[in-house]
Amino acid sequence: MLKYPLACLSFFLFSLACFGQGDQISLQFVSFPKLGKATPLELIVGEGKTINVELPTNCLSPIYKVDRQKQWLLGKSTTDDEGKLAFETYGKINALTSSEQLILVVRKGSNDSDGFELIAMSNQKSQFGGGKYFFMNAAKVDIAVEIGDKKVSLKPRTHTLVEPNPSKVKGKRKYLYTHLHFRKGTKAVPFYSSTWRFSKKARCMVFLYHDSHTQQLRTHTIRDYIQ
Repeated sequence: MLKYPLACLSFFLFSLACFGQGDQISLQFVSFPKLGKATPLELIVGEGKTINVELPTNCLSPIYKVDRQKQWLLGKSTTDDEGKLAFETYGKINALTSSEQLILVVRKGSNDSDGFELIAMSNQKSQFGGGKYFFMNAAKVDIAVEIGDKKVSLKPRTHTLVEPNPSKVKGKRKYLYTHLHFRKGTKAVPFYSSTWRFSKKARCMVFLYHDSHTQQLRTHTIRDYIQ
């Protein structure tokens, strides 16, 4: 992981803090896969300033009001070999211009120190609002998704956002027929089929991955209700 000595870090943070200083935004996090002993990490929020942030896996984190930055850097404050304060960066990504941002933290290993891949998304209702589904293919194979009237395919380590129309309406309840396939050679092999409740008041994040113990394909879904 990258380490910044305090002197270099202060200059770097000063340049970040000057960008849109005083312009606060709302920031949330969600992480994948689940870590056995997850602990809060630090986010750089200005010159020489960090805050602790939670990285939950089954829900979105609390909302953090922070000054706008050019980049989001997650990691830990450490002491280098010479006893000087430094910041060890586990993951970084360019910030969006949106005033509400959601950062997806994808762990590269079994420990946070193995590093993160960060994905930044607009968290505004017009961009990722109710009735929308975010799919992340964290598996080792190509995945085909059929949800409602939408069909998409995903290569490993790619993601997409879809807004399907209901497959069935029964009274006030709406449903989505959902089917997932993976590529095996030239064939599409089904591995998941279900009927999901559809609501314009909820948005979903769906992670597709291989179980580290059984190597079977699994799904992990986070359903987030919005106002």
